[in-house]
Amino acid sequence: MNEQTALRVDVAETAAPVLQKEYRSGVHAKRQDDDGGWGLVLIGLDAPPRIVSLMDGAVIGSAARDGRIEGQGVAPEHAKISVRSDGCYIEDMDTHDGTWVNGVRARRIGVMHGDVVRLGQQLAIFVERHLALYDGAPSRLGSLVFGPKQRKDWIDPVMKLVQAGSSVCIEGAPGVGKRTLARLAAAVREGLGETLVVDGSAETKPVIPPGARPMTWLVLEADRLPRPQQLEIAHSVGRSSGVSIIATTGQPLDRAAGDGRVAPWFASLFSGKRVTIPTLEMRREDVPLIVSDIAERNAIGLDRFTPQLLEALVRAGWPGGVPQLESAIVTAAQASPDGPLSVTPIAGSLSRGPRVKPNLPPATDPS
Repeated sequence: MNEQTALRVDVAETAAPVLQKEYRSGVHAKRQDDDGGWGLVLIGLDAPPRIVSLMDGAVIGSAARDGRIEGQGVAPEHAKISVRSDGCYIEDMDTHDGTWVNGVRARRIGVMHGDVVRLGQQLAIFVERHLALYDGAPSRLGSLVFGPKQRKDWIDPVMKLVQAGSSVCIEGAPGVGKRTLARLAAAVREGLGETLVVDGSAETKPVIPPGARPMTWLVLEADRLPRPQQLEIAHSVGRSSGVSIIATTGQPLDRAAGDGRVAPWFASLFSGKRVTIPTLEMRREDVPLIVSDIAERNAIGLDRFTPQLLEALVRAGWPGGVPQLESAIVTAAQASPDGPLSVTPIAGSLSRGPRVKPNLPPATDPS
């Protein structure tokens, strides 16, 4: 399946079903684990995420015993799940509204972790592992909106490290919320003393007051901070006890150190305590929650979001993070002031980054 097919957002309902004979991944979805196995995470704007655990041979639908899924266009017995040696397959049971995977209507197709599945008008994310972690009510921390799995993966770890007095580096792509989380974490230490904010992305070179000895250093975009400022912070931490650094980087800390953007002695201050915030493409189950929050802030009715638009928003990569997603939604609302929102005005924003890593030469290559 090429990128143009995977990113198609306006597919005719009468398109011929696709029959896929070979699975695209060697990951086996048959495995069960202590965190609840595998299955579907049902998502939408009108209800919090809900999980449906699956097994080999399970039939899913509005009246199915194995996996009950209700929604507009969902047949009593809508699709069948099968697990083979080469992966997991979903097979449509000749339904009227069809079974769609990543925007393609399919009769039988392999699915892998993170795929967007649509049964009729009901959207879901296929999850190969730790399904139980996705179950629960969504949460809000400041302006951050997230589901239960994200709380366990990166919200709670950051807060626990900060409460214990440890330094921590928060890594992540643009627009995923790392700066917001860093500020919220720094607020936890307000009672211990002064917090000094240093922003490496500022247009002017950051200036650290002479003799500054705050209890908390909030270093935003540390991989863009000049070496002299990194050295001043390191000296300040070394002169006092109980001082913590809460930093953010736009790339993994070890890569930033290897590229020379972060000094090794500055990176060592975190003692390996790093937390990565995933991109929106890696946490698609959170996208409807974020869309609802954006719609509320911009006074856009949720009833204006069509199932096709929501599916397109969930499937897109959003390399610019939440700001890019919000800009696309506002653009769609401005293009259709009254009626349902259309995909057409924002089709150019529905892009996804390359999945294949470039074959780069080693860093020591003389060429």
